[in-house]
Amino acid sequence: MIKNDRQYRITKAAAAKFEDALREFDSGTTAEEHEVHPAIAKAQRAAIQGQLDELRSQLREYEELASGKIGVLELGSLRDLPQALVMARISSGLSQKDLAEKLGLKEQQIQRYEATDYQQASLARLLEIADALNLKIRKDLFLSKPKRGTAEVFARLTDIGLSRDFVLRRLVPGEVAEGLTNSSQEGHDRFLFDMTRAVSHVFGWSPAAVLGGERPWLDSGVLGAARFKLRDTAEEKSLTAYTFYAHFLSLLLLKATEALPAKPIPTDPDEVLRNIVERYGSISFRNALLYCWDLGVPVLPLNDSGAFHGACWRVDGRNVVVLKQRTSSLARWLFDLLHELRHAGEEPGAPTRTVIEVPETSPERVHSDEEQEASWFAGDVVLGGRAEELARLCEQRAKGSIERLKGVVQVVAKETGVDVAALANYLAFRLSLQGENWWGTATNLQPKGEKPWEVAREVLLQRANLSRLTGIDRELFVQALRDPEV
Repeated sequence: MIKNDRQYRITKAAAAKFEDALREFDSGTTAEEHEVHPAIAKAQRAAIQGQLDELRSQLREYEELASGKIGVLELGSLRDLPQALVMARISSGLSQKDLAEKLGLKEQQIQRYEATDYQQASLARLLEIADALNLKIRKDLFLSKPKRGTAEVFARLTDIGLSRDFVLRRLVPGEVAEGLTNSSQEGHDRFLFDMTRAVSHVFGWSPAAVLGGERPWLDSGVLGAARFKLRDTAEEKSLTAYTFYAHFLSLLLLKATEALPAKPIPTDPDEVLRNIVERYGSISFRNALLYCWDLGVPVLPLNDSGAFHGACWRVDGRNVVVLKQRTSSLARWLFDLLHELRHAGEEPGAPTRTVIEVPETSPERVHSDEEQEASWFAGDVVLGGRAEELARLCEQRAKGSIERLKGVVQVVAKETGVDVAALANYLAFRLSLQGENWWGTATNLQPKGEKPWEVAREVLLQRANLSRLTGIDRELFVQALRDPEV
């Protein structure tokens, strides 16, 4: 950790040297001059890149602290307090000399304290420094023997809307999940602390709320209350909790893409179609993803079951799209992506905005003018501006028979040279406006074995700078991108 301006300058100079070394490596001169084997050269470059990433992370942390951007520091235990005091000093704009003067000490004494992580400082001194820095500390203590056992805590979380399976897969690292499943009661106490800390961090609850001593609350603004009515059922609780989880991850993705320039988002399907084809050659899920990222709209793919189907949030003028479909159809993910892009382009002057997608058959979605507009937009882009023309042709060929429509769609798609899966998705949307649920049939017309979630994850990993995330934030984000089947 960088603790003062002198260390910052030294670290910045070291990072510049590593950048020069990387440029030399990439030019190919180093390996050629020393006749280094390609595998060894690759390993050497990876080592230099790793060192550079670590230095950049330290520089960024110091810069963000010094700029006052970080307002809350999370302590996993009391062992983190010495480092937190250093970070608080930097964030408050005080040099080591300034803090020493406030305490009536010599600058060298503060330097020694920080150099040794306050190992020689008494508790009274630590409290004095915290007061000098005007720190506000939330007083949550985990007792060595929690009154609630692991089973009781899981029951508590399930009642809130967080299933045991979801908590173990997404909210805790693998070793903690294994510990909660297999360890003795004594081991459970330690793992229970780690799980409670993670849940508290994601949802902003106190540990007492997680363990049952307080009633947890959720900010309804995150949910986009106008999108659906929340009822006190297990399904709605799960939907609510997962929506907050997705929102938390979206904020992390926005942090990891702060350097991504935001551009105006077209809402004319012909313009979007033309832009994607001119830039990437064709309409495909990957190309549409790249286009969204180029517009400054990062896309977060999630791979969990449940009623949550996607979202578009705008925070401080920046949009982020969340996609979550259990289907393996690229065409379906493409339709949903363009649907959300249309939402991202609406009300461009509004600094904040929330759109939550519930199942396609829900009345809230079927009867929403905004949802219909987004789906028409997606259909026109995917089907080359011919969505309504092709839909009417299918209806004429089917002669009003829903049963005949499946075969008709396949014939029309072949005759007109469009993707049968894309045409089926658009017709399912059109029929939903008439009260017909044709999504099951449309799903049967999708190709098998495609991996849209992996495609979207790959693009995210290429475009986002995850080194901007640290500590538990990074752990949780990486956990979200892990294939649940692995």
